[in-house]
Amino acid sequence: MKNIILLIALALTFNLALAQQKYLEFSVNGKYGITDTLGNEAIKPIYKFSTTVPVKNQIYLQDFSDKPDIIFNTKTGAKALFESVYSNEVRIKGVQYSRITNKGKKYLLSEETDKTIPYGRDYDEFYNAGNYIIARYYAQDPYVPGGKDKNGKFLPPKIRELKRHHIVLTNDETLKPVVDKGFDKYFALYKMPEETKDERIVKIETITLKSIKESDPIFDYIILSQGSNHRLYNAKMVLVKAFVLAKPDEDKLFDYAEKLLKIKLSTMPSAENGYVSAPPMMASSGIKSKNPYSEPEEKKPFKPFFYIKKLENGNTIFALQETEEISKRIFEAKASTKVKLMDHISKIYIEIKGKEDSRFYYNPKTGEIYLPKAYLGELGITLL
Repeated sequence: MKNIILLIALALTFNLALAQQKYLEFSVNGKYGITDTLGNEAIKPIYKFSTTVPVKNQIYLQDFSDKPDIIFNTKTGAKALFESVYSNEVRIKGVQYSRITNKGKKYLLSEETDKTIPYGRDYDEFYNAGNYIIARYYAQDPYVPGGKDKNGKFLPPKIRELKRHHIVLTNDETLKPVVDKGFDKYFALYKMPEETKDERIVKIETITLKSIKESDPIFDYIILSQGSNHRLYNAKMVLVKAFVLAKPDEDKLFDYAEKLLKIKLSTMPSAENGYVSAPPMMASSGIKSKNPYSEPEEKKPFKPFFYIKKLENGNTIFALQETEEISKRIFEAKASTKVKLMDHISKIYIEIKGKEDSRFYYNPKTGEIYLPKAYLGELGITLL
């Protein structure tokens, strides 16, 4: 019941936010653009990706090419161009940050405020790991002169390979290095929770990758590896032991750590690591029978709703049922156009064979679609 109430609340919040926006994203044949609520095109659909940042009333249009990425304000229509914008890159003290590149400078931008965090080293990816952040970067091998040949002539220097490295940083606005010794892999380990001795108590946790990511569980130990060289650290990033293990895989590293520490470990976090599991499914209370002596249920007032309907000619209509008797048709789509209604987010998906999907929002009260008229013909849609 709580989950149902939460979904309803989220849907109401989304529709309220949607009604307050002056600009919205839309896509045609898999490419994203932006339109205002009057159907005027603000940005042509030429971007491969779109990300909504509702707290800041922003839309990110991303292409990850020579084309600049855009951060667009859905209330004012203001836009800013950047070399690249990577959303949901890392979480610092519970706040999500995007990674921005602009005019050769790189920094993190809060997705809740205007806070920015510049960084010097050329990090190109971040990973949350408990109380820390692991950042990836690439660096060339040190310069090594080529020496001389037997005739005393100078030889060219050895080719400096570009190698991938990682670094452990503090999870705060300083991004201070904690472990700066190069490693290319890491493996988080968690102490196995003690089993309850009361056989009458059965604890069930539903574990998903999404909930693990959002919980940022705190590891008990972590192994940082570079080839056959490995270093085992505790939760405070204090070195426990450095060791060599040839041709390692996760099973070998796991077994080695258990034998060394003499404790039971797990690769999955638990509540003791700050992991928040998904709520258990509610048990059924059995079949409910209707009491023949109870008073008849009061008829609920009619609530308008949107729907799609397939016509005899194969076309599809999108309509608003305003009252029990009155229905208002909003548009009709050709038989070659497949229409999907996502009424909980006031959005319509369009599928046409041989093309990528298209999508656009509609007014949650009137059903007016937020799509520039120039694309109606391409999608096989006729407004009614």
